[in-house]
Amino acid sequence: MALNTDRLKSLGDTIPGLYEKSGQAGVASVGVQKQITVPLGAPLLVDGVTYKGIVFVAPCDGCFIKELWLSAPVLIAGGTSTLAIDNYDASANAARNALSTTNVDPAVTPAVALEGSVLTLTTTLANRTMDEGDVLNFVLVCGTMTTDGQGYALTATVIVPDIQ
Repeated sequence: MALNTDRLKSLGDTIPGLYEKSGQAGVASVGVQKQITVPLGAPLLVDGVTYKGIVFVAPCDGCFIKELWLSAPVLIAGGTSTLAIDNYDASANAARNALSTTNVDPAVTPAVALEGSVLTLTTTLANRTMDEGDVLNFVLVCGTMTTDGQGYALTATVIVPDIQ
């Protein structure tokens, strides 16, 4: 059997509206959900350390942040710690808050170790929309913890159009 050297077809070749900029107003009308899970800092969090990281880089225009989930096997106890998640707009060089609040207290959310908690997202849809080069990122600031958190992870569900 000979190897087929034709390129693979993309779903956008068969599903109208899936390609970026293919729908009304130059925005895809459908997309594919992608789930990405990233660690938030070191496996064992350290007092007084700020952890920064990237969750997702938008490969095309029209991506949309659908859900964010937070989990950890050992929860932070004590101290003042914060988790902020933003959608950095590459064209405006400015951060847009993806959460409904400025930040989340990772000692309170998730509420139970080894269980995921969905984070409440902003209702400002522009803050959840991503264009090519925009970056979903986090900043986890650890205070002086009575119990050091372990294994914190964030799962993002992002709807992504096909790249043409």
